[in-house]
Amino acid sequence: MATGISISGTSNLSSGQKILVANAKMAFEPAAPDPDLIDSVRIPNGHKQWDVLTYARLSDAASLTEGVDLTSSQQLVAASLSVTPAEVGIIATLSKRLMRRQGDADVVGSAGTMIANSLRRKQAKDVISLYDGFSKSTPGAGSAIDITHFRGATAYLMTDNSSAYGPAQPPFHAALHIEQISDIILDITDTAPRGTTSGITDELISRWWKTSDRLYGVQVYHSGNIEADGSDDAKGAIFAKEALVMVMANDAESTEEDDNSLRAVEYGIFQEWATGERADVHGVEIYSDAAATI
Repeated sequence: MATGISISGTSNLSSGQKILVANAKMAFEPAAPDPDLIDSVRIPNGHKQWDVLTYARLSDAASLTEGVDLTSSQQLVAASLSVTPAEVGIIATLSKRLMRRQGDADVVGSAGTMIANSLRRKQAKDVISLYDGFSKSTPGAGSAIDITHFRGATAYLMTDNSSAYGPAQPPFHAALHIEQISDIILDITDTAPRGTTSGITDELISRWWKTSDRLYGVQVYHSGNIEADGSDDAKGAIFAKEALVMVMANDAESTEEDDNSLRAVEYGIFQEWATGERADVHGVEIYSDAAATI
């Protein structure tokens, strides 16, 4: 063993060395576009709930006979959805000692970003839970989605399926698991039925994943919080914006509270919201295989 002072052996000065922790990396957050894809309304202060009304259409106008009184009056009928916001929140407690000694000088900012991401993730999952509520579902567990299902879902939305709501009006959105999107890409870039590549196929292969892609006029979004179940199936949806609604009671409220005896600072973020299904026939659940490709 070399003589002299060593900081690499057992009898060394390593315990006296300063330790610097490198800037911590935050976990990458899944894409959470879902809350932005649906209707959002702000409930006024002093109100407990929000009633969303949708008027049914009246009967067709009738042909009249001159001199004969029109005595039949139409009744206004409204479908009502009551949504009552509930409070959601998360806190992170950082010791003042941590804030003084952590090598990551922006640990407070990092914590703030993470709790805000957590709140957004909860919003997205609340919206995602509504996809399973659509009565119409395609193609089914264990089956991969293809352009036929996609095209059929779009046609269904534009069909007059209910006198209470009428046909959905474009634009439509698709919020899907990434493997569901992968299956669609596989189908539309499969050259076997055509025997050759096409300009559309070449373009899709080269430019997909720009988050602005459209298929049959439907904008396709990767919803990173959609999870596959134990059978590798996932539930996304294709829907019109007004099919679902999120009622907000307030903006996100951030708080900072000192706990002097604990020698720590508590950071929190809180918000009130609730979600609901407004028009069942304006959405189609995409329930399909989402097994990992590799």
